[in-house]
Amino acid sequence: MNSSNQTSPFQLGKTDAQLEDFTDSYILFQETTRRYREAYEELAAKFESLTLKLEETNVHLQQSLEEKDRVSNYLNNILESLSGGVLVVDLDGAITFFNQEAEDITGFEQQKVLGQPYAEIIGLNAGRELSVLHTLDTGERLASREKELRQGDGCTIPLGFSTSLVRDEDGTVLGALEVFNDLTEVKRLEAEVQRVQTLAALGEMAATVAHEIRNPLGGIAGYAGMLERDLDSDDPNRRLVQKITEGVGRLNRIVVSLLNYTRPLRLNVHPVNLVELVEETTAFFAIDIERSREDIHIERRFPDGDLICRIDPEQLQQVILNLLQNAMQAMPEGGTIEVGLRTEGELGVLTIGDTGVGMDDEVREKLFTPFFTTKEDGTGLGLVTSKKIIDAHNGQILVDSEPGRGTQFSISLPQ
Repeated sequence: MNSSNQTSPFQLGKTDAQLEDFTDSYILFQETTRRYREAYEELAAKFESLTLKLEETNVHLQQSLEEKDRVSNYLNNILESLSGGVLVVDLDGAITFFNQEAEDITGFEQQKVLGQPYAEIIGLNAGRELSVLHTLDTGERLASREKELRQGDGCTIPLGFSTSLVRDEDGTVLGALEVFNDLTEVKRLEAEVQRVQTLAALGEMAATVAHEIRNPLGGIAGYAGMLERDLDSDDPNRRLVQKITEGVGRLNRIVVSLLNYTRPLRLNVHPVNLVELVEETTAFFAIDIERSREDIHIERRFPDGDLICRIDPEQLQQVILNLLQNAMQAMPEGGTIEVGLRTEGELGVLTIGDTGVGMDDEVREKLFTPFFTTKEDGTGLGLVTSKKIIDAHNGQILVDSEPGRGTQFSISLPQ
């Protein structure tokens, strides 16, 4: 056998060693591959788990955001629906919330005040200590305070308000809140109650005084009559006696009016067609003034159908005649008296207006005060008695007047 074709023991040993190294490398590669595969599978499992958790977290976050938006919208709807004005300022004093009622009360538009300084929009006319800025500065809560507010149109109204700080769930101050209401109607009612109490006390006193005055008036009138009979018709003193009699008669009319005012009303209420009653009363008045005033014109504005109200026709007729008489006397140079009737909801509304001299604010405020009159021969009890009659019918009488632009009385009566 040729020696060149034979494999030496050394070569065999080397080949075996290489094969063994290859086998070990292969096994190591396989083990490494297995470990990488296991690590990959473990990483994939963790990735899938994290993906699921992230999806769950996103779902919860979305639900939380939706719930937060729902609660926020709900709270905003509540704030917008409140009967009082609500505004919120941030730490810099800028307005961040302004509900619809706040817009209605102040006269400032919602969109124009957001982001604007409170001091420039609402103003500090009552002082900084009577504003939400005081609460922002000191942390002091203001409760049930009052101040005056200048509205967007320049008018001033009484305002009741309360303030407090706005904090987050950690107690950090975010701003301050002011809640306010228009007190115009409240102040009017307070003044009305005060007026009624004053009138009640005055009525009791006046009734007593009237009874005490009436008796000596009767004696004066009797003695004056006897004296007049004893005087000759051409005696100059007879005219003086007649003046005494006229003065006593005027005083007696005042006393009678005063007693009628202080006496409790007994109404004979039943359904009455207000159109017919006002037309008859106006026609009667028109016939009376035609004899003395040709410069007075009466216009009527009545509905076509009936207007039924539960009233005492005699008492209401007295009110109508009194208002017509006042309208005529308010036009010394002539003019127009307008008498109207209309329906407003469940109310029948009677209006009597004139084109006369009108009234200023001072006169208008005292109009329903006993013994207040602008007439030389007036008693000051006509309008007071008229208001008493309307109040007894659960109605309301209002007056609108300006100097030089006439006067209009409006009477509202339940149908």
